[in-house]
Amino acid sequence: MRNLALRVVLIIGLTVSLVGCSPTFNWRTLRLDSVGAQALMPCKPSYSSREVPLLDSQSNVLLHMQACDVGETTFAVSWLNVPAEQNIQTAMSRWLSATLASAGIKGKVHPMDWSVAGTDFAKRYAGHGERHDGNTLAVAIAIAQRGSSLVQLGVYGGKPETRETEEFLQGLRW
Repeated sequence: MRNLALRVVLIIGLTVSLVGCSPTFNWRTLRLDSVGAQALMPCKPSYSSREVPLLDSQSNVLLHMQACDVGETTFAVSWLNVPAEQNIQTAMSRWLSATLASAGIKGKVHPMDWSVAGTDFAKRYAGHGERHDGNTLAVAIAIAQRGSSLVQLGVYGGKPETRETEEFLQGLRW
């Protein structure tokens, strides 16, 4: 009887310790097929897409997004292809402005160097915005361009983990 009780206690203890060791960040690679890139996500994302106006009301582009939450931090990957008749630099600037505005970031943010092999352009931006409930929101945005394709990575949270944010931002590959 004593051996059975000891075994039960050991099994319960082992089960609890295994559950306690389950990773908060469960990294996986996403293929962004329409732009030929891949990104690293820290959790299982949900996918959505929609048509959005990029530069004018005449033409819309299909914007793809995959996002997931780890604790109070949201990780998002968005991508699109800019039509040939539209200016890629203007499209990138407007997309970044819209993203910063939706995160409640007021004022100008300064770009930081970001290296992504195989890109024509890559920059990072960081700031503090405001959640819809009025709480402070730490924001890290990165945007990369290759040809007519744009990919934007975003981390939004109260206190995003620096190491995980860096791993996420460095996970973009073309």
